[in-house]
Amino acid sequence: MDLVKFTNGVVTTNSKIIADRFGKTHRDVIRAIKLLECSEEFRGRCFAQSYYTSTQNKRIKCYEITKDGFMFLGMGFTGKKAARWKEDYISAFNHMEAHISQSGTMMEKINSALAIMEQDKKTASLCAQGLNQWKRVKRKHKKEVDRLVNESQLVLSLE
Repeated sequence: MDLVKFTNGVVTTNSKIIADRFGKTHRDVIRAIKLLECSEEFRGRCFAQSYYTSTQNKRIKCYEITKDGFMFLGMGFTGKKAARWKEDYISAFNHMEAHISQSGTMMEKINSALAIMEQDKKTASLCAQGLNQWKRVKRKHKKEVDRLVNESQLVLSLE
């Protein structure tokens, strides 16, 4: 199971993953979230109620947690195991954010390439239209040139 994921345009983790990785019961992590002394605005922005399906196929409440929410919650956990997982989570969040940032740059490159392709398509279309027009007038020009060439020929009479 991944430490972090991309949900609704935001890098998140969830309370179940945190409980599993920190060696805590999920109930204790939920309680810790409820007891956080943070503003309601911060809580609403960083902890979104969600659900997961247990191995017994039960729907169980959990929280989707942003990077800021994880830092606020996780920094309260102590011990060597907690310290190691804090570092891993911070690294995972940073890696995901870097990936998203690079993806944005890649999308800009893709959009730029598509714009160039569309411009070349328009140019090709104009060339095709010009070629079709040339096919229509080419015969007329050839006839006129042939007529002028014939007119310019000297006729020798043998009389």
